[in-house]
Amino acid sequence: MNDSDTRPGPSRRSVLRAAAGGATAAALGAGVTGTAVAQDGSFDGWMADVGNYDGSVTDATGQDEVTVGVGTQGNGGAFAFGPPAVRVDPGTTVVFEWTGEGGQHNVVAEAGGDFESELTSEAGFTFEQTFESEGVVKYYCDPHRALGMKGVVVVGGDGDGGGGGGGGTPVPAEYGDWFSNVDNYDGETVDRGGQDEVTIAVGSQGNGGGFAFDPPAVRITPGTTVVWEWTGEGGQHNVVAEEGADFESDLVEEAGYTFEQTFEEPGVITYYCNPHRALGMKGALVVDPTAGGGGGGGEGDGAGEEGGEFTFTPELTGLVGAIVLGVASPIVFALFLRSRRDSLGEPEAAGAGEAADKLERIEAEETRTVTAETPDSEPVETLEHDDFDPMGTAGLIVGYFLILVLMWVFMYFVEFLGNGPTIIG
Repeated sequence: MNDSDTRPGPSRRSVLRAAAGGATAAALGAGVTGTAVAQDGSFDGWMADVGNYDGSVTDATGQDEVTVGVGTQGNGGAFAFGPPAVRVDPGTTVVFEWTGEGGQHNVVAEAGGDFESELTSEAGFTFEQTFESEGVVKYYCDPHRALGMKGVVVVGGDGDGGGGGGGGTPVPAEYGDWFSNVDNYDGETVDRGGQDEVTIAVGSQGNGGGFAFDPPAVRITPGTTVVWEWTGEGGQHNVVAEEGADFESDLVEEAGYTFEQTFEEPGVITYYCNPHRALGMKGALVVDPTAGGGGGGGEGDGAGEEGGEFTFTPELTGLVGAIVLGVASPIVFALFLRSRRDSLGEPEAAGAGEAADKLERIEAEETRTVTAETPDSEPVETLEHDDFDPMGTAGLIVGYFLILVLMWVFMYFVEFLGNGPTIIG
């Protein structure tokens, strides 16, 4: 007969508490990672933590009134201004219009202005400000500032967006009725000032098929080379100048074919595709020496979201890391407890003399009562309630972790992306 180990081992409750804590922390870490999408922005770092800011400034010059959405999708929910950065002329009225999503919002000036709206969640509520002086106005939503709900209004051509814009007279984006039948033009001119080369896709989706330039309207600085690149969709296309310049490309269908032009003189240039002009396949360039408030923002080829290339975003990286940590941490912890228990060894039995006397009495009693030899039997080990069962515990750990993952997925995709009720603590 072997002496049994009377030292209390790790209980099932303690292991489960430790494992559940590790899995919960991992899931919460993924949620935080998913909403903390930081970019290297401009405007002295003001836009660095704004998830829906891609480095470009929407050009709304030439308009008397510009609307900015309050509570648009971004920063992990309806916690964004849309567009987050906009350029206007002095004297332009900016109308902030609430979407009714994301709870209560307001608009508060941080620098360059002095205004503050009321705090409301009413859809359709508006707050107006007219900006007369040139400069950069920074603003935010007070309840959701920490989430990145911030924006800027660049008034005139003196914005400090860091894109390399030079001095000179701003060129307004005035197109007349040129874009009246262009359905992929939403009234915005993408600011690509300060870049040596800008790419425009030829044959992007729009106007009922692959009959669009993307982006259709772009602001650049003098000396920029514009590269039109064919997608291979929509049949044969070409690029022909209408006003402001004199150029014409070949008529081709080949995917990857490119046509380049460098623009030195300020002004507005309109162009079109000759076979599909009637469908609305038209575009425009604004060559502006003051462009560049957006601090870059890519080459504008419109393929960033449709290229189909799989990339590890911060959100995906955080989720994968949380899953790995949640699965590995309880297993490692259980192995540690088991190895620690084994390394301690068997304790020396207390009261050896008394135990020996009892053993002799029991053996003498057995000798008197047992009349025949009994077959050997396998020892039976009985697990008490709090004894450690590795397989059962591991199964419960995996089950609890799967429940936590499902809860996290529900919270992220339903609450945040589905515009459900959201509680911000």
